[in-house]
Amino acid sequence: MISGIIGLFQNSFNDPYILIRFAHLAAAVIAIGAVTATDSMLMLLHFKKKFAPVFAKLASVLSLLVWIGLTILGFTGIYLISQYPENVHGWFFQTKMILVSIVFVNGIILNEKITPRFRQLADEWDAENIEVTKFERLAGVFALISIVGWWTIFFIIFANQYI
Repeated sequence: MISGIIGLFQNSFNDPYILIRFAHLAAAVIAIGAVTATDSMLMLLHFKKKFAPVFAKLASVLSLLVWIGLTILGFTGIYLISQYPENVHGWFFQTKMILVSIVFVNGIILNEKITPRFRQLADEWDAENIEVTKFERLAGVFALISIVGWWTIFFIIFANQYI
């Protein structure tokens, strides 16, 4: 059994398509995990306001993980498309790419507008403050778009083989 597993890994490393596909999936898992953690923290702030300073520091690190994952996804995705260009014409791929575009633009907004504002408000977090309330609503909407978008893309990838 162990020799079979070792053989599987040896064959995988000999075939770049399998290795790139694995890297693509691993990057997706890393990015989705970081997105889920970051965006869940933004939505949980309403209930756990005392953790705002900690969440603000974690958000920066997790945001970096998301962008690293997205970069790897981009490069490996280009390679995978170059190997199977016929997939570009399928509605699953096109739907996925529309969602990826939405998630990408949403991620830029989260990274450039929401996270810096969050860092400014985190040290003096008060749910009664009107500025904080407005921020919570705005951040919650973008966080929800992010989580739903990423997970929908992930499920589309796996649903593709069954439909």
